[in-house]
Amino acid sequence: MSSLGDSSIAIGVMAYNEEANIINLLDSILTQDVADRITRLIVVASGCTDQTCELVEAYARREPRVELVTEGERAGKIAAINTFLSVVTEPVVLVSCGDLVFESGSLRALLTPLGQAGVGMTGAHPVPVNSKETFVGFAVQLMWALHDRIARAQPKMGELVAFRNVFERLDVAALCDELSIEKKIRDAGLSIVYAPEAKIRNKGPETLRDFMRQRIRWNAANLQIVSDHGMEVSTLRADRVLAALLALVREERPPLHMLAAVAAVELYCRIRAHVDYFVLKTHQKHRVWKPLESTKKLENRPVARPV
Repeated sequence: MSSLGDSSIAIGVMAYNEEANIINLLDSILTQDVADRITRLIVVASGCTDQTCELVEAYARREPRVELVTEGERAGKIAAINTFLSVVTEPVVLVSCGDLVFESGSLRALLTPLGQAGVGMTGAHPVPVNSKETFVGFAVQLMWALHDRIARAQPKMGELVAFRNVFERLDVAALCDELSIEKKIRDAGLSIVYAPEAKIRNKGPETLRDFMRQRIRWNAANLQIVSDHGMEVSTLRADRVLAALLALVREERPPLHMLAAVAAVELYCRIRAHVDYFVLKTHQKHRVWKPLESTKKLENRPVARPV
């Protein structure tokens, strides 16, 4: 398949009650150094009960590339992605969560590999803003650091992806959008590339309960794609996780008691995900999950109001 060069792009932001961050996200996208390639920036707001829609509408009045698509009910992120895909024709599309911020230069870094023939999908490098001073903050930082190291060896997508517009929709029964997109791209005979310089800021949970809820959900989603489609998920492989962990320990010397505690929590979450998926068969409860409020605000600034 041919190179995409400087093709136009459409960006979809999947949003549910994102009033605390949506303006920061839109600003961070439209101030990128390759923002001139963006023809449409569509916010799919699903069942929002806060001021997300009003904020996006006000933004769209001064930036014509921004569009708001509203859904009365929240049917899950993949359903929102399908809504986005149904209205875009650009050769390259991006799918973003609503609770992150692009760092300078990240859009260019994410798009550059797609200029190579045969590359069909790229993934960004999430960098959490959580403080390492708390146990949960340490756990969040550790998980994303391991994700980055593993993804450099075997690409693993998360939070923000760009891909060729070569399929129409995803299976709404799937639990993980990034892995579902990856399968579609691989089925089209294309490769995926991790873009470590495409950095985005996100925020992990602030409480242990929320952290465990998130880890159980993500592990269940990984198990589904392995079980249903036979895809390999690099972050589920114990050898890759161990190799990444040993390298991190050698380089950064983190507190071993904290590492042991996080490992115990993660083991519990993986066991719970296995029980949910293979024993109780209740994994579909993770398709439309209860939002974690502590992840919604990345920066200590007042929440924007419509103007």
